[in-house]
Amino acid sequence: MLTINEIIFALNNHEKIIIQLKSPLSTSDYCSTTPIILMQNNKQLILTKDFLYHNMNRLITLLKKALKNELLSDHYIMHDIGFLFNQYSANLCGEKLKKPTGLIYKKKNNISYWPGNDYHLWAHNYISWIYNKSDRSIIFEVTPFYPYMYCEPEEESNYIPYNEWIKTYKPYLIREIPRAIAQEWLKQAEYIIQTIIFKFID
Repeated sequence: MLTINEIIFALNNHEKIIIQLKSPLSTSDYCSTTPIILMQNNKQLILTKDFLYHNMNRLITLLKKALKNELLSDHYIMHDIGFLFNQYSANLCGEKLKKPTGLIYKKKNNISYWPGNDYHLWAHNYISWIYNKSDRSIIFEVTPFYPYMYCEPEEESNYIPYNEWIKTYKPYLIREIPRAIAQEWLKQAEYIIQTIIFKFID
């Protein structure tokens, strides 16, 4: 659904993702940034504030793969991808984790990497993911990210140590995207990209 300055990716009757444009899409370019917001009734959650072109390209990439059932992975990742991502990030930041991280790394082009990143969609204070379950359904998931990962403890009045914060971790939202809706999202994202590209060509 398109309006002058708002693009809506409907998930169901009560939940939708909204791109809030500062100006009409026809004036957007490669450097246009805009918030992408998850709306749940009267609740709002910012999913990203990055470049629109980049965010739509990432959405297109993951939707195409998910529609082809190419985003299946090891069960241990999908069992709690957000928890593992926090462990992965904390490990990179040098946190001394009290428990084993549960992380398994793979090799890609002779470089070790955490395979959960293959399903990473957007990031802000929460992380968004798209992946396939073993039954080939398409899942959209939003998970919290440790808010003090890149902060100095003395600079934050409400600082909570990572090992304490992770004890209360739980996914924010897990929803199946029906294939018809995933295809509609793909068409909308491709329309946005095409509009930006045609403006650049013109």
